[in-house]
Amino acid sequence: MGATHPDAIKIHVVHPFLALTLSHLAKSTSKHVGHAVGDALDMLIVEGHEFEKLRSNPEMLAELIIQSAKDRGIPVKEEDKDKLVTAFKKAAKIVDKMVADTSEERLDALYQALAEETEDPLYILKRNGIDIEPELEEFRQFLAEISGKKAKPKPREGETTSPLSAEARELLGVLRGLKYARYSKEAVEEARKELEKKAEALLERPEENLKLLGLYFAVMALMEKGKFEEAERLLEGLKGGMG
Repeated sequence: MGATHPDAIKIHVVHPFLALTLSHLAKSTSKHVGHAVGDALDMLIVEGHEFEKLRSNPEMLAELIIQSAKDRGIPVKEEDKDKLVTAFKKAAKIVDKMVADTSEERLDALYQALAEETEDPLYILKRNGIDIEPELEEFRQFLAEISGKKAKPKPREGETTSPLSAEARELLGVLRGLKYARYSKEAVEEARKELEKKAEALLERPEENLKLLGLYFAVMALMEKGKFEEAERLLEGLKGGMG
């Protein structure tokens, strides 16, 4: 999305919420979903619609997203418009709380927290100083409802998963975040740096972390080659606790 309007930062914050909603409605994780939302938002910004105007008329935005999705061959229905309107209203609450500080790091953390496979989104947010717990939980419940899935229960006290499975889920969240950021150079570079830091920490005790190190280096190698979907498939196979 190439918006340069003063409201652009609000658009950047609201974009992943709308992209996630469209992805769930269309049952598609194609990168074209994010592009369709970006097309609609860019068009309105170019036409001079400020964020507050979108807030007062979200139906206009929802209709444009539906049309942009159809133009890109994404299967959507006219009745999906109401759900996009609801998504925008819920996302706008988060925009209000985040607009004072929207550094790249915080935006990347938001993408990761929103990823469906992220086990502990609140930890990611708190680690980055983002306090949107009730709003985020409300939005995740909304996504669960429109996709026909039950929201994942929090792990019971004492429950554990294998380290490899837990890391696979977290890495999958990072990759899903990159997808909704449309694999921008900045987002990919930030993710790469974060993975390198974690790999360096694991190298302090290599004899205890061989499997995790292998996973991190494999994912980083695939990212370096731009094979993001291949990395996702690798992680999908591990997230259930295999290995």
